[in-house]
Amino acid sequence: MKKRSNFTPMERFHEIIAGYGLNAMNVGINHIRIFGDGRKLFDYYPLRMKLFDYHDWHQLTYPFAGNGDRAWETELENIIQKLAASPQ
Repeated sequence: MKKRSNFTPMERFHEIIAGYGLNAMNVGINHIRIFGDGRKLFDYYPLRMKLFDYHDWHQLTYPFAGNGDRAWETELENIIQKLAASPQ
């Protein structure tokens, strides 16, 4: 039986979320809902590193040594900044 691994470094993910004053709620296995300012901002699926902002899907770059291992952080932060700036 093949074990599924979590590609998202979850400790760092939660640090980023907290840094923006956002809250996370586990909706199910491999499904996290992110809230900010009393509204849903996006759903995140850590096994696939996919984010759904209720309009579009976003695929974050999988961390590995060849891409600096942190490209996904920049992508996540850019999406958060865009969503936080958008009107409700």
